[in-house]
Parts: sequence; structure tokens; C-alpha cells
Amino acid sequence: MRRGAIYRYEPKGSPRRRDVLIVSADGINDSTRSWLYALDVRDGDSGDLLTVRLPDGRWADGCSLTRVYRDWLTGPAQGHVDRETLHHIEAMLRSGLDL
Repeated sequence: MRRGAIYRYEPKGSPRRRDVLIVSADGINDSTRSWLYALDVRDGDSGDLLTVRLPDGRWADGCSLTRVYRDWLTGPAQGHVDRETLHHIEAMLRSGLDL
């Protein structure tokens, strides 16, 4: 599991299934920690400044930064964003969090 991977997130007991983009550091992703950081991947542009268009035409929503439970990420990764897109996502997060 790597930063920039897109997975389907299916929390047990919840009908809310969604695609998420992993944004936690690879050191956390490679550890045994149960929780990772992710952004929701949306089909449309919310018009918010904290969104980044993904190569597949969907959008990473910077307002949705949340933690996700590793065991509820299903199947293999749907894909990975390229280095340039990941750079834009990292810049968006730094801006939104004033880091």
C-alpha cells in the first residue's frame, strides 16, 4: 500500500462505500498500524479550492481528509496517481492545513 493509491473503502455495517486516495506517509502505510489517512475521490468537481483533478477525470477532495481502517480497503488498488498529481495533492494539503 503506497501513498497515491486509490482503493474502494467499504466500512462494515455501513452502506456508505466510496473510493479513497491514500495520503498518509509510506512509513505509516508500510507499518502494522490499523488506520491510514485518505481523501475521498469524487466523480465531480465540488468547485472548492481544495480539490485536485486526477488523471482518470475524478477529483481528490481535500475537505474530506479522514482516517480509514486498513481492513476495510477492499481488493487491489484501482490505480495510482502519477508523481505530478501527487505533488499537487501534497501542495493542496499543505495549503489547507497551513503546513
